Amino acid sequence: MHRGIATVSLSGILEEKLEAIAAAGFDGVEIFDNDLVASPLPPQEIARRCADLGLTVDLFQPIRDVEGVDPARFPAVLHRVRRKLEVASALGAGTVLACSNALPDAVDDPDLSAEQLHAVGELAASFGITVAYEALAWGRHVDRVGRAWAAVLRADHPAITLAVDTFHMLARGDDGSALAGIPGDRIGFLQVADAPLLDMNVLEWSRHFRCFPGQGTLDVAGVVAAVLEAGYRGPLSLEIFSDVVREADPFVTARDGMRSLVFLEDQLGERLSGPVREQISVAPPVPRRTDVAFVELSDPTGSVYPGLLSGLGFHVAGRHRTKPVVWWRNGGAHVVVNEAAPGPAATAFGLVAPPVADVAERAAALLWPAVDKTRGEGEADLPGITSPSGLHVFVSAEPGETDDWHTDFVADDERAPDNGWLGLDHLDVAVSADQLNEELSFFRTLFGLHPVSSEEYIQPEGRLRIRALRAEKGDLRVALTVSDSGAGAQQHGITQMAFATPDVVDAVRRIRSRGVELLSPPDNYYADLDARFALDPDLLVLLRKHDLLYDRNATGELLHAYTVPGEGGFQVEILERRGGYDGYGSANTHVRLAAARRS
Repeated sequence: MHRGIATVSLSGILEEKLEAIAAAGFDGVEIFDNDLVASPLPPQEIARRCADLGLTVDLFQPIRDVEGVDPARFPAVLHRVRRKLEVASALGAGTVLACSNALPDAVDDPDLSAEQLHAVGELAASFGITVAYEALAWGRHVDRVGRAWAAVLRADHPAITLAVDTFHMLARGDDGSALAGIPGDRIGFLQVADAPLLDMNVLEWSRHFRCFPGQGTLDVAGVVAAVLEAGYRGPLSLEIFSDVVREADPFVTARDGMRSLVFLEDQLGERLSGPVREQISVAPPVPRRTDVAFVELSDPTGSVYPGLLSGLGFHVAGRHRTKPVVWWRNGGAHVVVNEAAPGPAATAFGLVAPPVADVAERAAALLWPAVDKTRGEGEADLPGITSPSGLHVFVSAEPGETDDWHTDFVADDERAPDNGWLGLDHLDVAVSADQLNEELSFFRTLFGLHPVSSEEYIQPEGRLRIRALRAEKGDLRVALTVSDSGAGAQQHGITQMAFATPDVVDAVRRIRSRGVELLSPPDNYYADLDARFALDPDLLVLLRKHDLLYDRNATGELLHAYTVPGEGGFQVEILERRGGYDGYGSANTHVRLAAARRS
């Protein structure tokens, strides 16, 4: 597969963009007209630089509003198109992109549009160039791929082909089935972009919120699979308009774009078969399961977290054979304290994600950086991968296998009861707004986690956004949080560890008896609970007595409590799920945030 990207997808000046694109390993590039216009280099020099960098110029784009034009103004359109075709020829681009007319005065006359597209095709053919005609999702009269294809057929010129853009199609509610019957040799170019589902003006959505495949929620793979099955064999090219990429380092963005194409091809490998699939490079599959193993706290003095862990009911379960790392356990919940790492903080966690070797190979194929490691003889391999936010994730084999993380510890567990907490329910990880998409991509592309809908809360100082992900198979749940302003804006790493318990009332009673301070919701909260749920008076008294938060849905209930924020900037949540409750108690978030602020 020929992998390309549009220069509009990166920040910087054109020369910097080309270097970043080449460094990330792309095969080709779309030259965005605005980038070229702002460059002091002539098209011939840009072409030479691309060749020196190993890049083909796959597309020159865009030429706008070339059809549905008042006939009196069409000669001026042809003059503009001719000059842009001269530029494309000097660049060595064999294809130019023409967008459907989006002007308010565009003429709604299919025959006129066909006649004008035919004339543009004649002019392009004289330069040996093909025009790929694209339906803009906000086009005045041609805003869907079916209408664009009808215009291409009516134009009846071999130099006029169809451009397929996944965003424009999916934003208008089309999917791969909209391409049924369109032969692949009549598709002139394929542009790829993902996006989160947003209820807003489609033009604003397109210009500010596109993202790379794997970072949004659109069925990009479905459209691309349909294009390939139709027989298209041209470039697979990213075109991303986003406020994030306009500010990010172009080398980081280009690398992010490349790994998104690797992920996309991975998805395509699951959908395609036969000769079409043979052109797809597929990375090792996502893990069979993704379960939580442990959370790592860094404590260089070895004195910050033992008191908290003991108060929470953890006990020392073992010590590392060669490193200053202590394993703490409470039933099925595991925490390791690393006394050799800078801190105090919670900046790492471990997963059981077999097979370990495949996960490490998949991470390398996706260009996710490995954690520097030193392993003693006989120690578990535990490959570590660094997320964009700097979080370290270590991968363990299943219990009892060679690379099981438990084997690195000398057990000190004789006096420990087997009962206790059930395990880690989920983690909150704070990231910056600029890193949200990339962090989302990390968990989605590497471990196959699926994002759920975004949530947003008003906190005492600013706004908190939360994007939760969970494993399709396994118990891993991660919530990515972005604090857009206020005191929490500088948080990073793990900010919340939620542990599940079979009896949260008993757990809270024991925690308090050991001196651990918990958040205390105000009386107004319990009055509101009664108004919303008409709770049994005894339950309401129980909740109030133990400072428990409560939520309920059609399938079950959630009871949960929080420690006050401690050193390292994280809280511990203790929760009990009853029945089939599968949420996170989101209705209580604003109360928890306010209580934490007061503490």
